Amino acid sequence: MEVSGSLAEHGADNESDAPQERAARTRLIVGALAILTFSLLAATLLSMMASRWWLGDLAVHFPLQYVALALIAFLVFVGLRRPVLAALALGIALVDALSAAPVLATRPPPEPRLVTQTVEPPIRLRMVAINVLYRNREHAQVGEFLRRERPDVVALMEMNDRWRRALATVAREYPYRYETKGSTGRGVSLWSRVPLRDAGILNVEAHREPAIRATLMVANRPLRLFAVHASWPMAPSSAALRNRQLALLAREARATQGMPLVVIGDLNISPFSPHFQRLLKDSRLRSAAEGFGWQPTWPTYLLPAGIQIDHALITPTLRVRAFRRGPFTGSDHRPIVLDLAL
Repeated sequence: MEVSGSLAEHGADNESDAPQERAARTRLIVGALAILTFSLLAATLLSMMASRWWLGDLAVHFPLQYVALALIAFLVFVGLRRPVLAALALGIALVDALSAAPVLATRPPPEPRLVTQTVEPPIRLRMVAINVLYRNREHAQVGEFLRRERPDVVALMEMNDRWRRALATVAREYPYRYETKGSTGRGVSLWSRVPLRDAGILNVEAHREPAIRATLMVANRPLRLFAVHASWPMAPSSAALRNRQLALLAREARATQGMPLVVIGDLNISPFSPHFQRLLKDSRLRSAAEGFGWQPTWPTYLLPAGIQIDHALITPTLRVRAFRRGPFTGSDHRPIVLDLAL
């Protein structure tokens, strides 16, 4: 009788402990999600200061991630009957969704109407841009990607001597080439199957990796091209430099009169930044990615945090047949592939 009594008491203790354990787990979950929610609130408020403060401009690039995390928190708070926290999480999701909507809802301009049946077929041109990442050792993957895509024009960023040697065989497939080398030994390389004219350094204060300006002669028709790697804005000074580079880039774009223009490369900024929108407005260019969906290019090693910082900006009169990302090639960036019809 004593044994059975002790077992009964032990069972009763377990039953009384179960609600306490569930309550402790609930408090832990609520506490963790509350920290997440207030962190999302702070990031959202920071994003509203993106045009004035470099930390705000770092926070502004991730509204889609904020929306997803806030909605997860909202659903859990609803399930746990925490209405105040649920309302806060839902509010954060709505604010970030509204801020992202104008960028994601952008559509390309309508195709020009054909007014005659004697129009010549368009000239098709494929461009590729890739930040190879100077310490990346997957040279063969980049070479295989370029041979598979067979672009007419290639712009490569973070090219150092090792990369130049490794891709020398591929480079020989492009008879027209121009390369820069900056203060770090890295630079931008421009390869082309179509003739280059007036190739030189584009003056946008990109001293670490000088940008390139050139004119492509496509079936004897000129197409201006800027290949750029902007500064990495992870400190106030480098963020200010990046913004100056974008302002100079806009000025150079405006100065290009009488011919279409393509700006391509790693601009280290996403479309959600007000500085990017100012670049589009001041340069009178549009993003070639418009209408082709959200295409994050960086960082490849943390896919849920992906944002698009590799871009092709074009004169509005140019027709974009396709814009897409290339595959993983060992870099922290994915390539971009741009198909134009001139």
